[in-house]
Amino acid sequence: MKYLIIYFFFFSTLSLSVDLTRQKPIVKTVYLKGKVGVNHYYDPNELIFLTGKLYKLTIKNVSDSKHYFGSDLFAKSIFTRKIQLTRNTKKVVEIKGIIYEVEVWPNEELEWWFVPIKTGTFSDLECRIKDNKTKLNHAEMGMHGKIIIK
Repeated sequence: MKYLIIYFFFFSTLSLSVDLTRQKPIVKTVYLKGKVGVNHYYDPNELIFLTGKLYKLTIKNVSDSKHYFGSDLFAKSIFTRKIQLTRNTKKVVEIKGIIYEVEVWPNEELEWWFVPIKTGTFSDLECRIKDNKTKLNHAEMGMHGKIIIK
């Protein structure tokens, strides 16, 4: 009986091993919004993710300015599978490695595929690009946010 329990435990834990980057992704979208000289912001400005799940975060710039989406603390708490750019349904760019910040031009978008590996609340999401009219950085005009990993 003792060996049967050990045998069952050993083989049941083998089935728990899985490639976390090959899951069906949970899709989330954040919009980069604003108007030169008026305001800039993330919509939503709070993002929540769960550890161990694969996410495809689409970052869409629907404003008239380029924007950064960056958080050092978030970058250190995830495994980035890839950043991908698609044009006319064709993949044109794929970037791999540790990514701390992305820059997205007006009317463009990209996909950030990642798996959160560390919990935390990160309030350092911000865009540091300077506004052409006010000369303030976009974070000072409202483009900052929070990322929570549970």
